[in-house]
Amino acid sequence: MIRERVWVSGALLILAVLLIIGWEKGLKPRRELKQEQSSQTFSSLDPKSAKKIEISRGEKKDILSKHDNSWVVETDQGYPADGEAIDKALAAAKKLNCNQEVATGESDYPRFDLEKDKALEVKIYGGSDKPVTDFFVGKRGSTYDSSYFRKADDQKICLAYENLITSFDRTNDSWRDKNILNFTVTDCKTLTSQDGATVLWLDKDLKANKWELLEAQNRKLAATWAVDGICQTLAKLKTQGFPMTPPQDAGIQNSTKKITVTLVGGANYTLIVGSPSKGKDNYFVKREDVPAVYELTQWQVNSLFKKRDELVEKLAVEPNSQKGSTAAPAPETPPVPAPPNK
Repeated sequence: MIRERVWVSGALLILAVLLIIGWEKGLKPRRELKQEQSSQTFSSLDPKSAKKIEISRGEKKDILSKHDNSWVVETDQGYPADGEAIDKALAAAKKLNCNQEVATGESDYPRFDLEKDKALEVKIYGGSDKPVTDFFVGKRGSTYDSSYFRKADDQKICLAYENLITSFDRTNDSWRDKNILNFTVTDCKTLTSQDGATVLWLDKDLKANKWELLEAQNRKLAATWAVDGICQTLAKLKTQGFPMTPPQDAGIQNSTKKITVTLVGGANYTLIVGSPSKGKDNYFVKREDVPAVYELTQWQVNSLFKKRDELVEKLAVEPNSQKGSTAAPAPETPPVPAPPNK
């Protein structure tokens, strides 16, 4: 009898544990998700299906549109848009809810800068001409990460704990994609650096994970940390501004200062450095395959172009470095924009 009671008690305990686990792992999250979705102001908004965003204040309007899988600033001559900023803005719109209603009625709009001619209106479109979302953003709430908003067809004024002002209230320039180059740094395979008549070729031995400097028929061990630093700078290179300067006025067309990176797989990019921009310690630069002119700081440019002595591994003893050596000096690197024979 006692043994049966023990078995029954143990079975009930196991069942209780399984029910708790099932609740915590399955039923509870689904219930919370349904509650969260039901409280969303725009529950039908699917950020992945968004095709166009219109942001207007008064007569000023910015239009962002999606072509294939890339966003562009339609009101800025189709300039590539900052996809990461758009993803954050769409996520903020998706999470909007009116759990905290602070007022109702048009008479209260001025208190929160939510009049139609003063507030920021945001319309997000999917596959039709009717917007999936249409709401107005007013002033910031009591904290930096809060904002007042209202739906276009509703007089309720809500406080959202989302930074809607930072997410949506931008200029054309700040919607532009600031990336000049954007690739995985470990894919950096070869570098060709030309500065005037000096051309340096660097190649990475992927198996040994070491860089080598190519000179004529020779290979010299390069300072891996120095070359990797160049690759790291190139991989996430961002512009310091968007100068409205054509290439012919930016010193690009006749420039002899450029660097080419070739990635694993064969893709390659060439960055051309032009003249200094007036009034700034910046330089005009341009990707060879992109029409836009960008700006980099002098520090960024200097970090990309290193002298030969800075790139050669100091532990590698070269024949001419031994004291008393009578060997003839090594020939200069040929000033031609093609790699030497390996």
